[in-house]
Amino acid sequence: MKRILSIVVIILVIFVLSETNPERKEYIDWMNNKSMNESSNILEKGILSVAGESFFDAGTTRKDYFIFSIYKTDFSEVGLGNSTSIGIFNKFFSISKTKE
Repeated sequence: MKRILSIVVIILVIFVLSETNPERKEYIDWMNNKSMNESSNILEKGILSVAGESFFDAGTTRKDYFIFSIYKTDFSEVGLGNSTSIGIFNKFFSISKTKE
């Protein structure tokens, strides 16, 4: 009986994780909002509000692992470095960020 209960719990956890695995659009919105909040320059905030989503969309790749996703955003060409985040439970967590 304990084995069946354990299997049901594991299946339930996997189901919840897969249903709360955030999509790419949600990551782009999160990254844009995060960058606007970190910016102290009003010109940067204006540029991010107008073109931020397309800017982040162009430099972002997603690896989907069914229960979570890893997002890598590469801005090394414009001198802003790289950012890696994990998306799980409809939330995003920065794993690493490098500046060039």
